[in-house]
Amino acid sequence: MNDWTEKATEALGGTSHKDELFILRHGCTVLDDVHRSDGWLDFPLSDEGRVRLLTAEQFLKDFPIKAIYSSSLKRTKETAEIMSSGLISHPPTIQDDVAKTWNLGTLVGTPKKPNKPLVSHFMNHTADVPAGGESRDAFRDRFMPWLEARKAEVLAGKGPILLVLSGSNIREISQAMYGDEDTLDLDEGGLAVLYPEDGKWATEVIFGHKDEDNEWLS
Repeated sequence: MNDWTEKATEALGGTSHKDELFILRHGCTVLDDVHRSDGWLDFPLSDEGRVRLLTAEQFLKDFPIKAIYSSSLKRTKETAEIMSSGLISHPPTIQDDVAKTWNLGTLVGTPKKPNKPLVSHFMNHTADVPAGGESRDAFRDRFMPWLEARKAEVLAGKGPILLVLSGSNIREISQAMYGDEDTLDLDEGGLAVLYPEDGKWATEVIFGHKDEDNEWLS
């Protein structure tokens, strides 16, 4: 049994329950390989991105996932379809562009490292709008109510469900729910789970946290 498998089994007690909300970061694209931001650019998964998803697919294959949600961006939609095809429950995939990643406008497609200070400005000055994009406040106002609706579905017994999201969505969830965007900072293909516990939503990163080594990818 691999380290990530042992960790996942321990995190979930070896069983699946209807009140689980799984969060999967979509597979990587060719832009990830050259360290550029996808944003709203609509690239499909790379071959490596598809292969990386096998780890999550194998882990989730026996869970009775009821639905998989994503945006209509090629990389999230394709990730959702790959996951559905490999799960025994064969859940429907549902696209909703309210779940799109943060729109950073003209910053998308540019190298990540040189633009990090500028992106940090928009992260910290949440009302400021990048050229051709949306403010972080606008992104939050668009995306977070959608997340609350998915959590409500789980609490109503309509889970477990799987959300296929981009990095900015997952970091926003992490910041809003746990006060630290690094709690759920997943690599492409990384998987986490949220579940209600004592009136709150607990979380476990199953595999693929950026602070971990990448043994689970091999």
